[in-house]
Order: sequence, then structure tokens, then C-alpha cells
Amino acid sequence: MEHPDMHDVIQLYQMRIGLLSASQRDKLYQAYDQGMSPFVIGCAILRTSQEKRRKNLRGHHKRVSFNYLWGIIQDWLAHGIADEASFRAYWQAQQRQRALQNGGSHAQTKTRRQVFGRDYQYRQREPAAKGFFSFMDD
Repeated sequence: MEHPDMHDVIQLYQMRIGLLSASQRDKLYQAYDQGMSPFVIGCAILRTSQEKRRKNLRGHHKRVSFNYLWGIIQDWLAHGIADEASFRAYWQAQQRQRALQNGGSHAQTKTRRQVFGRDYQYRQREPAAKGFFSFMDD
């Protein structure tokens, strides 16, 4: 039985990572049933996709496994990152820490653009017209 809220998450995985087996889909549903919002699961998928891209840019053309994604989801659940507000707080803390590691207060200007805005935004799903990750439909 497919969760209606998870439809866009499944599509996002298949567009960014690859085909999703039934057991992998069930694990994503399990994370949803444990209280993780589809938005946060989608962010974990985007983070996995980002790692896949980084590996390819470094010349390591290896597939990023579903276990990598599942590890991110489990870690975020263990740290209470289950909804959009907690994810944003976590992500901003990561950005501040990264800025400090890269040289202090002026490091923010040296880093790439901020991730928020279009990349990590969704609206509540309307009947079959728009999805959680509407930026992917462009």
C-alpha cells in the first residue's frame, strides 16, 4: 500500500539516485511511519544525490548505495531531525560549523550559495497537481 504523501519522495529517489526496490521502498515508508516527514526524507535523498555527484566529480564512479541513504535517515531520526523546522535548524548549524572550519566569520562569503530557498521548499500536496518537490518539475 503506497502512502500518498510519499509518492513524490519515491519519484525524487528514482530521478536522482536510481530504481527503488520493494524492500527499499518499505524502508522509506518505515521512516515515514516513525515520524519523519516526506520533506526530510526528500532532503536525505538530495544529500545522497549530492554525495553521488561529489564521488563522480572526484573520478570515483561508484554507485552510492541505498544503505548510505538509510544511514542518513537513521542518524537524523536518532538526532530528532524529523520535520522541516528541525532540519532547517540542523542545516544552519552545519553551515555555521563549516564556515568556522573554513576560516572564521568571512568564510561564509567564500562558500557556495545557501541551500535554502528553491532547493528545500515544498508546499502541502494539492490533489495530483503539485508535489512536495515542485522545483523538480521544472
